[in-house]
Amino acid sequence: MRNNLFLIGLVNVCLSSSAYALSPDAFTSLEYHVNTGTAKTMPYAATKQTDEFKEAFNFIDLEERLKVKLVTYLDTPNRAFKAKDINIRVREDVSKPRKSKITVKLRAADPESFGELSNYRKAEIDYTDGKAAYSVSYDVPYSPADIDVRNVDIDSVFKVLKRHSVLWDIVGDIYEAHQDEVIQTMVMRTHGWEGAVKDKRFDNVEVDFQVWTPYYRKPRISFNEFSFKGHVKDKAQLEKMYQYLYQQVESVGYEHGHSGSKTSSTFKMSKGFN
Repeated sequence: MRNNLFLIGLVNVCLSSSAYALSPDAFTSLEYHVNTGTAKTMPYAATKQTDEFKEAFNFIDLEERLKVKLVTYLDTPNRAFKAKDINIRVREDVSKPRKSKITVKLRAADPESFGELSNYRKAEIDYTDGKAAYSVSYDVPYSPADIDVRNVDIDSVFKVLKRHSVLWDIVGDIYEAHQDEVIQTMVMRTHGWEGAVKDKRFDNVEVDFQVWTPYYRKPRISFNEFSFKGHVKDKAQLEKMYQYLYQQVESVGYEHGHSGSKTSSTFKMSKGFN
């Protein structure tokens, strides 16, 4: 009888650790990133496209309408959430405040490493420099009137998350163990424009150009990138689009400067984090 109980317990452990793991088929969203520099064609934290910029990147048409967002991240000084591959982001959409949201994003090296997850907004593969990064994210809307991204009331953010049982299962234990330690990173501002490349093969793919800079302009650093999204069913075309866009950006010849993960870079620039 004891042996039977042991076997039953072993089977249950195996099921709980692998049966609920995400499969590669769950990752239906793809996002591609191409880092770039703009040299002297754009001023620091530019709020509009210059003629020099348009001439240098003449392979793409971007709308003139500017999108502005403010972003900050939450964690403890010793990165307790990162230790569990969790990122918590508070993003205010300045252009459309009703689209402001708190995002809880989980990362893993492969789909099977996510374990049991449900009701997520999207399971995505990010491609930067040809390398794939897997993530699963949850979004919760909030009002900028209730939470100021420049000076985040930490308790207010987690009260919002606590209303969602799935999210609280992910972050609750860590937050309750480190409630007095959670702080925010520096605030980053994004200026962005939407458009499309002029090559008619890809005129159905929307491209974003974003400039990330510290909101208070210290340190004086900027991140510039083109990005586009699509569904896994269109991967063949998206891969061709990525190669085309990458080659066009490289042919412009501007140094990329700061590139890579904007989240990691924001934490590195922020005081108070190990």
